[in-house]
Amino acid sequence: MALSAQTILHLVAGGNEQLEQIAKATGSPKHDVVKAIQRIKKRGLIEIKSSGVYALTAEGVDWVKAGKVIKAGQGKRPRTATRGLRQRAWWVIRARRSFTVPELLSTLADGSEKGASSNLSSYIGPLVKAGFLNVSTKRDPGQALTSPGHRRYQIARDNGRLAPVIRQKDRVVFDPNTEETFPMGDVQ
Repeated sequence: MALSAQTILHLVAGGNEQLEQIAKATGSPKHDVVKAIQRIKKRGLIEIKSSGVYALTAEGVDWVKAGKVIKAGQGKRPRTATRGLRQRAWWVIRARRSFTVPELLSTLADGSEKGASSNLSSYIGPLVKAGFLNVSTKRDPGQALTSPGHRRYQIARDNGRLAPVIRQKDRVVFDPNTEETFPMGDVQ
């Protein structure tokens, strides 16, 4: 029998609560079983009763009764912090209150970052949509004669020093300062 979190969960639910029993039933080394149990424990489905003895939690019992299957990625928590270029950008945005992307790049990027311009643009767009930034109707002039200019942004919501986190999949912006989420509207 192949070692899987689902198999271990069902073995524990069926009364095989000891490490030796689980290892024998799966045909796996004890250290592999312990690693798998630790992963299940992080999900809150199994608890350790004593050394080498395990039991299902209330959530684990409900999980088994519902026939749910353990899959990769289910235990991932949404991101609560932004770091690197985006965190530094937020500090500059808060300090300046008004900026353009080229101004941010000249302050933050030294040329070693990959895609710094697109990274900042991908960060600023959702902040505008969630109401953290406003866009000026007038553009700053660009370098080229045919340039349409650069958008100027102003800070509209400054909840604190921790940078807002973009959760693109959920279409929200998480503010770690207040632990609130703000939906991304349809602002362009």
